[in-house]
Amino acid sequence: MTPMKRSVQTQVSEPFTESWGEESLPELPAEQSLTEYSDLEEAPSAHTLYVGHLNPQFSVPVLACLLRDTLERLEMPVAREHIEVVRRPRKAYALVQVTVHRDTLASLPWRLQTALEEHLILKELAARGKELLLSEAQGPFSHREQIVGKDQLFQGAFLGSETRNMEFKRGSGEYLSLAFKHHVRRYVCAFLNSEGGSLLVGVEDSGLVQGIRCSHRDEDRARLLVDSILQGFKPQIFPDAYTLTFIPVISTSETSVPLKVIRLTVHTPKAQSQPQLYQTDQGEVFLRRDGSIQGPLSASAIQEWCRQRWLVELGKLEEKMKALTMEKEQLQQQLQQHGPVSCTCCVL
Repeated sequence: MTPMKRSVQTQVSEPFTESWGEESLPELPAEQSLTEYSDLEEAPSAHTLYVGHLNPQFSVPVLACLLRDTLERLEMPVAREHIEVVRRPRKAYALVQVTVHRDTLASLPWRLQTALEEHLILKELAARGKELLLSEAQGPFSHREQIVGKDQLFQGAFLGSETRNMEFKRGSGEYLSLAFKHHVRRYVCAFLNSEGGSLLVGVEDSGLVQGIRCSHRDEDRARLLVDSILQGFKPQIFPDAYTLTFIPVISTSETSVPLKVIRLTVHTPKAQSQPQLYQTDQGEVFLRRDGSIQGPLSASAIQEWCRQRWLVELGKLEEKMKALTMEKEQLQQQLQQHGPVSCTCCVL
């Protein structure tokens, strides 16, 4: 039995022996040793790891970095492009592609608990009042897009025409490194000062989907760029005010870098007690018109915008006052028609 145990230990990876140790290896009968240990002799297989109860207060890039560091502390190094973080206003989770032995994957929850007790993992990574959840996701990794909830676009598909709430940019060449940041400032500011809208990069002005070359590294750079720019907007923009997604584009031609459509959606600003005019991190103000952008605005144009907004609010108040006045008159007429009414009460 002793020689068999030595041969097995030589084939187990170093992190596995450190976490379990020699004493925890199961004692098996000699006639079953070859069949029972055959799984360890096989090559590692691909799995999808589900990481739940992530802290939604962190941004997607921060969660990805913290999660990669956590997996490294659990002796499972993972490349950044294999981590897909999904973040919602009150929920966040991640899908991670790993290539490991199944026994190593099964030991993750136990090792996670040990690392937390030894303060090797940042507790703030988990949502408040919850514990970090590690488990194998159901189904093959090819279903990842369906789990995440993203959709797909086909190259050459028609998305319609540009509207007041929709702007298309082809994004060819060095668009992501040169023009993307300028368009983020202009269109996000304009959408915030109107009724919200979406900027789609990788779509022709005619509405045909083309897609742009966008690797996982490009996605990280785009997220960090958008986040850094919008943090400088005034009034302050919170994370739930916009959504940045990367839609895969299905093409008949094979490319080394995947094609995607970048969709930056600005949600309709919430109702406010008084009109607010948003300005970019460079102090410029833009407005959205039907298919075009107006700005940067001058001081007189900003004053005119404020005046028009106040007129709109004043008109709403006048309509409410008119409705209340009519209701008051109707009640007075009903009282005059019925006259005084006598009531007799009997108390038992």
